[in-house]
Amino acid sequence: MKKVYTKKGDAGLTKDYAGNALAKDDLVIVINGKIDTFQSALDMSILLLPAHSEFLNKVQKKMWQIAGEVANCPGDCLIDPVTSKDLEELELYVDSIGEPPNKFVRFNTQESIWCNEARVRCRELERELVKLLRDGKLRSEIFKYVNRLSSLFFMLGYKFSK
Repeated sequence: MKKVYTKKGDAGLTKDYAGNALAKDDLVIVINGKIDTFQSALDMSILLLPAHSEFLNKVQKKMWQIAGEVANCPGDCLIDPVTSKDLEELELYVDSIGEPPNKFVRFNTQESIWCNEARVRCRELERELVKLLRDGKLRSEIFKYVNRLSSLFFMLGYKFSK
């Protein structure tokens, strides 16, 4: 029977997409872990917000592309990388949700609390990505896209709060 575990990571190493051995606390691995935790929150948001699921599914696909790009995948695995057009589309979607609040927002429904959780996880990812951006190892479109995603989840949370 094939096993799900390989034991290859038992020494604290793993591989990136290009096959390079990296410590499990290497920034690339940490960032892909943050992407994974954000994608988990994104999955729940897709489930809880069916009216927004089509757009959120597009975001999910972009996050897979970002994960691959961060993990040094060869260019041929990037089917649909984040572009300035994606950023514009995301900004239009955020703007379509409505005016931002001018006061403190209390997230108090299942949907709004979960959107806030997604926003928090997105912000954690953003704080790690800034290190790659600063070192010139991340395209600015990716960083801007993730930054706008936290705005998306804030506005969705605001929309669904009472």
